[in-house]
Amino acid sequence: MKYCPSCGKAGVERMKFCPQCGQKLMGSNLEDKQGAIPKPETPLMEIPTVRTAQHGLGPILHTHGTKHICEGGICDNKKSILWDEVDFLFLSASKTTVNFIIPAGENIKVRVISTTGNEISLTQEAFFRLGGKDKGNFWNLYQFIVSKVIDRQWSKLTRDIEEGKRVTFRQFDISSSAIYRKKFFGGYDIIDLHRIAGCDFGHGELVVYFVDDKRRRKRKSLGLVSEIPNIHLAQAFLSSIARQNSGIR
Repeated sequence: MKYCPSCGKAGVERMKFCPQCGQKLMGSNLEDKQGAIPKPETPLMEIPTVRTAQHGLGPILHTHGTKHICEGGICDNKKSILWDEVDFLFLSASKTTVNFIIPAGENIKVRVISTTGNEISLTQEAFFRLGGKDKGNFWNLYQFIVSKVIDRQWSKLTRDIEEGKRVTFRQFDISSSAIYRKKFFGGYDIIDLHRIAGCDFGHGELVVYFVDDKRRRKRKSLGLVSEIPNIHLAQAFLSSIARQNSGIR
């Protein structure tokens, strides 16, 4: 039996990357500068509200309106989605105003869509403005959902890239060597992965930072956060590439 030299995980025969730590195990199609693709850091925290009630998906960990976040998945009064069935997560936020000036409402929304097309949405909203505590609690809820699905999604992403596929995030594609940002009238803006210096999605857009031929730092919007499926996965991948390019592991 073969073991990963970095983390010791057993059973990694014929694998190019360790599924547990991202250590490169054999030659690959990725550019030499990238080396191993590390798993994303896990900033994800458990939801503090744990209930003892049981459900078909296991213990109910949190209830948000009519939606139950369980150990094995998410459900409402009509349908359920196992964590292993989650295909896409969409994150969005919006504000409404009166006469384009006076704040009238604010909401944050997470859409969970399964491989069979089932969808369950979680929304945190308030008149006028969401308080910091409400935002923090909802963000923790989103992070918890991400923690339940990202390992499987990360394994599929790295496997597809290793097989030479272009992985689409609708607004852009990622290959083993570049980002392909779709232009409005057709074609692509192409950014080499070895130029990536960071990314951010704190202001409604996913923005990637990169250096040009003259080593000048540039930025490029990859699209609106609300229109990018699995933005947590795209951010994790681009952040890992940026860390490798800067020599940080």
